Amino acid sequence: MSDKPRARLNLALTAVLGLMIVVLVNYLSSRHYKRWDWTTHGLFTLSERSREALAELDKDVQIYVFLGRDEQDFADIETLLEEYVAVTDRITAEWIDPDRDRARYQVLADKFDIDSWLAGDVTLSQVPVVVTSGERKWKVERHQLIVEDFDSFDDADGHKLDLQSERALTGAILEVTTGKPTKVCLAAGHGEWEVGAYGDRSFDAVARELEWEKIEVEPFEIRRDPVPESCDALFVVSPQRLYSKEEVAIVDTFLGGGGNVLLAFDPVLRNQAIAPTGFEASLEARGIFVGDDLVIENDPAQQLPGNPGDLFLVTNLGTHRLVDTIRKRGGGFLVAVARSIDVADGSDTEVLFRTSPNAIAESNLDRAINPSKENPTKPSAIPLAVAWEYVPPLGDDLKPVETDGPQPGRLLVMGDSDWMSSELLDRPQLSNIDLLSATAGWLTHREALINIAPRKTNAQAVVMSDADLQNLLFRVVVLLPLAAFIAGFGVWWSRRS
Repeated sequence: MSDKPRARLNLALTAVLGLMIVVLVNYLSSRHYKRWDWTTHGLFTLSERSREALAELDKDVQIYVFLGRDEQDFADIETLLEEYVAVTDRITAEWIDPDRDRARYQVLADKFDIDSWLAGDVTLSQVPVVVTSGERKWKVERHQLIVEDFDSFDDADGHKLDLQSERALTGAILEVTTGKPTKVCLAAGHGEWEVGAYGDRSFDAVARELEWEKIEVEPFEIRRDPVPESCDALFVVSPQRLYSKEEVAIVDTFLGGGGNVLLAFDPVLRNQAIAPTGFEASLEARGIFVGDDLVIENDPAQQLPGNPGDLFLVTNLGTHRLVDTIRKRGGGFLVAVARSIDVADGSDTEVLFRTSPNAIAESNLDRAINPSKENPTKPSAIPLAVAWEYVPPLGDDLKPVETDGPQPGRLLVMGDSDWMSSELLDRPQLSNIDLLSATAGWLTHREALINIAPRKTNAQAVVMSDADLQNLLFRVVVLLPLAAFIAGFGVWWSRRS
């Protein structure tokens, strides 16, 4: 074969091979879709909890977005929604510009009862996002997407934005795909944290976070009446007065009938001693011991400036699935003025987390208040929270034995409630918000429950002068083509040589 036919054949084979490579690359990229998030704070990377919730979807979800391309939040919401669509084929998104798609917008606005207003020449929809599944729908308000952090206006690197979009979208998806609303009853009547209260004993911050999870909070005063059947869980948060035997029996009956209970006890000082809660005997029967002590963390790495018995960091986590997400995330969460919560040897109750090995549980308050005094107490890792769950007995065939009547619910006992304070829940660098979400999810049997901490980003606009634009134009129009020409000339010259 002469040189010319051989060259033509090589060229044809090369073209066919190149085409096959392009087709193969396109096929593999369609089968193995991957996106990268290059933002500093990973603003558009879905959290593991969102991914778990999307993986469990068994219903189709339609998301309508009523934003124009000129609106400030359009690009952020578009990028985030692309992540949702990439994770599951159960979600479809439709973008409707109120100005460019006026007819379609008007039809859907009437259907979902949405108003709009004019901002100059731009039409703004009152509700930017509507999530539907079947006959159920949920509206996502503008303030639920991106919120300015007014406390950071004086920061040297500019004020911040709280990106709430993922929390709002995932919460809306759960709302339209799950069953009846979940309800938490908040015990009252003994000085517990209250909804609507002021100061450090307000439950409002927790209630707001649970609202994101589509969980209702309803006060319930424990006196003589049983806990309502509509309560999925009962929260007893930091009681200041003793529970009577009759009131403890009401809680025990609720737990034994399938209810779920959180007992968050703080060390309450009375007559130079830690006051009892009233639950000690009931919990001891389950192998759980509430310490009449004050936990003092002596590890400098876990302490915060100030009183070591006040705020300290907890990173020593157990193996229970309730703290699994926190353990994977790393870091830890803050607690304050805690008491010990221990379990009996051989008990099926699990310890959720402990202090460092350098902590002590001090029953002598004089030594606790004056740590300079000689202390004979040996340091150890003090347990601060335990979880109990009914495990049915196994038969001869190693299968759970079915029992008559309802099975007991779940019980979570903690030696601190301050970890739920608003100032700690609002710190995304801590896992307090994750602990609250996991606690609510485990006690309400909604273990895919989502509560995604806001992600902070600098609210800094890119401002370019005329000189900057001319410089950019020169680089794009002149320098880049010139560089390509020089590279091509170099290749040609080397081959010619």
